[in-house]
Amino acid sequence: MINEFSSLVKPSNCKAKVTFWVLIALSAVNVVAYILMDVYNVQKHGLVGVLALGMITAAVFVYTKYISPKYYYDITFDYEGTAVFVVRQVNGKRASTLCRISLHDIASIKKETVAERRSHKTPFSTKKYNYVPTLFPADTYRVTTRSRYEAAEILLEISDEFAELLLTYVAEAKAILLEKEEEEKW
Repeated sequence: MINEFSSLVKPSNCKAKVTFWVLIALSAVNVVAYILMDVYNVQKHGLVGVLALGMITAAVFVYTKYISPKYYYDITFDYEGTAVFVVRQVNGKRASTLCRISLHDIASIKKETVAERRSHKTPFSTKKYNYVPTLFPADTYRVTTRSRYEAAEILLEISDEFAELLLTYVAEAKAILLEKEEEEKW
């Protein structure tokens, strides 16, 4: 029996926060250096200003991608009663659905280490999505889907228990789909 389930993903390390604060500190140093160089009429101080702007941009990227948003992985039902896996992102008051897959379209769920993730080659015709809230995670799960619209690989950071639950629900959803197809034949 497939039950609705929701899981809030908590990042497994603080590398993103450390990176963010280091970038902020370095950009502050560059801004001060730019102001001092401008006051003392030092030539080519524009390069320091561009470097400061680049670091501020990188800090904003790290904050908006890894620190601010919260990811939820849900198992629920759509309006037709089909079991679906949903990835939601909540960023402040803004909530958005990033991914919605029928459970019977999931082909495989595989745990990967950093080395396996780096050596994996995604086929050209397959889209790749990354919904991992941790900067450089140790372990991730690669969910491979094949639907009538597209083939995709999705990187998720889920617990081993959630992965087992998802595998169980995928097998059950495929069995339900086969039963429906058998009934339609008659």
